[in-house]
Amino acid sequence: MRSPAARNPVFAYHEVMPESDYAYCVTSSVFAEHMQLICALAKNSGTHGQAQITFDDGEVSQLQNAAPILAEHGIAATYFVTPGLIGTAAKFLDWERLRGLQAAGHSIQSHGWSHKFLTFCDDSELAHELTASREVLEEKLGASVEEISIPGGRWDKRVLAACARAGYKRVYVSEPWIAGEMHSVKVIGRFMVRRTTSVAELTRMVQQDPQALWKLKMRAQLKRSIVGLVGDGLYHRLWCRLTGYDEFEAARQELTPEVRSK
Repeated sequence: MRSPAARNPVFAYHEVMPESDYAYCVTSSVFAEHMQLICALAKNSGTHGQAQITFDDGEVSQLQNAAPILAEHGIAATYFVTPGLIGTAAKFLDWERLRGLQAAGHSIQSHGWSHKFLTFCDDSELAHELTASREVLEEKLGASVEEISIPGGRWDKRVLAACARAGYKRVYVSEPWIAGEMHSVKVIGRFMVRRTTSVAELTRMVQQDPQALWKLKMRAQLKRSIVGLVGDGLYHRLWCRLTGYDEFEAARQELTPEVRSK
């Protein structure tokens, strides 16, 4: 494993709206401030363009509110989308809009077929989530899909091995201190940007501050301890309530009693 400071920062956004109470939504004005800051810090350090901007879930707000700001700053982003959800709700980008983003220079990659947590899937479901997503994206958009971001940040060795078998070369996870190769895929950590992310915190992530990354790692270890006590199913339902995430996400996981009890 390389040290955290040895690689370029990767930022993960979800919704970008004029205003919202959702924990993983930033306002359009704050997103514009973030892009300006990222470009300024990169330019001052002589690494302009190296910070990578990504989006999860393929939501319309990422086109309507974020894409114009990206264009203003000359930033090409990676949009991780779930093909199985396209057409199921107005909030998701359709194929025409995804082609438009692609034509504008953005990359469209996989976020699983239906956003099921991959560690909750049996082997057959896991293979479908990974393979169907990649194949449909390639068929519909006519471009190679070699990257996937892990839904809900749930991954383990089995998931990484399945990603490699499904043809992925780069796997994006929610731990920004991670950078290395495992089970024949490159594992890339991202900083998950929240509504409460401050300019100071974002600056530290751009600079890959070791102390800030260590604090995030300690927080993640605490989370794993809590999940181990209450079970991942109950933890996720509590998380949905605390963050204001809509109910379809919890229902989509379709947790079995066996999974809830783990």
